[in-house]
Amino acid sequence: MVFKERKSREKGVIEEDRLLELHVYPGNFCNRDCSFCTVFGSPKGWYTEYTIEHLEATLKTVCLHENGTLKFYGGEPTLNHENVIWAIHYLREKGFRGSVVIYSNGIQAERLLQILDADPLDKTTASLNYSIATGDGASQMPKRSLQMLEAYELDHPGTIAIGHPDIVDSGRGVNPFTGEETRPVINSKCPRCYPVLTTEGKFHACPFAVENKAPHFQLGDAMATPAQISTNFKAFLNWLDTVHEPFAVEHNLPACTVCQQHLHQLPVPSFEGKKD
Repeated sequence: MVFKERKSREKGVIEEDRLLELHVYPGNFCNRDCSFCTVFGSPKGWYTEYTIEHLEATLKTVCLHENGTLKFYGGEPTLNHENVIWAIHYLREKGFRGSVVIYSNGIQAERLLQILDADPLDKTTASLNYSIATGDGASQMPKRSLQMLEAYELDHPGTIAIGHPDIVDSGRGVNPFTGEETRPVINSKCPRCYPVLTTEGKFHACPFAVENKAPHFQLGDAMATPAQISTNFKAFLNWLDTVHEPFAVEHNLPACTVCQQHLHQLPVPSFEGKKD
């Protein structure tokens, strides 16, 4: 397989109350119903289009310069690729100069390639789901789709990557995953991903647990100031260090298992603007 795993960047970077990276999430509507899906994606999932209001909140929260990154994920972005293409153009017109990453299962390869080709700055890349791309623990994508994407990557090296093989103990993937036992399991230390802004207008602290409505993840809504979101994200990271990880280590639990099954035992981070 020609795809390579993309290296992670430094976590928790905030510049003048702007996040270096931000995930944008329109819901968990998907053309697959995978047993391991962390966001409970399925054809019965919910979906709300990207709007000007959502994108304006995005623009005031993420770094706009070349090192900033926006990650489009959720169910399956190619199911409404026109809206994704429109969103990328809007972000470019409003001054976002950073990278865009599309997380996709790759099944609708033609639409995914249309998204990649539509960026006027040519800085949109894709990350394919590991299991669906390789057939390790899931039904592999159609051969035609795989061949199209491999050919594109050969012509545009570094544009299409493959996701990590780690088994994330979150969402629907807690128990039924059927992948190889040799695949790594994330340990007691949270990967500390950057937050999510959903099209429902909510900032959520964790892209894996985005469908978890617990107050521990709620950083604010789309009307919050960038300072409030960055302050609350810092509070969440501090909570991970001082509360979450010590609990995971003490009980010998993977980090995501703590959030999936034991949040009721942990205090909520000290968020600014929290409503009682």
